[in-house]
Amino acid sequence: VLINNAGVGSFGNFSENSLSQQMSMLQLNMITLVDLTHKMIPLLKKNGEAFIMNVASTAAYQAMPSFALYAASKSFVLSFSRALFHELKPHNIHVTTLSPGPTESDFVKTANLDHIAEKAEKFNMKASLVAQIALDALFAGKQEVMPGIMNVYSSKLTRLVPRKMTEKFVKKMYE
Repeated sequence: VLINNAGVGSFGNFSENSLSQQMSMLQLNMITLVDLTHKMIPLLKKNGEAFIMNVASTAAYQAMPSFALYAASKSFVLSFSRALFHELKPHNIHVTTLSPGPTESDFVKTANLDHIAEKAEKFNMKASLVAQIALDALFAGKQEVMPGIMNVYSSKLTRLVPRKMTEKFVKKMYE
């Protein structure tokens, strides 16, 4: 079992944030995940059955002003994982993408989102519940899992509402 759960976020306008900080985030969220996965696949192929879980985010489903590279990096994880699901299936390696929404963690603090901490806490899921849902989906061989009914509905809504409206809403929500 390989679980790629390392990731960070960086809130703020792209042009105003430190480029080195943003590049470090991209390194961890995408490049390190790809590198570790690539190194582990030969070992996983030797087992009769194996599992990979890559952690994306509900942010993967839309552009997010003031969170541009974080959302883009999680979109990468989602797309990469969807492809691996099909590529590794013949080798009996199950790939599941976890896309959690707000979860009890230090994410808000480390992503410089202190200004919305109280608002965000209202939507947080317990980390233990997210983990249990994720593991159940992983060992059931599901391709994707998004814990929380509100997260599922909001991600589906982004496909129905014009992108311009969704992006304006996201920008306002994080102000």
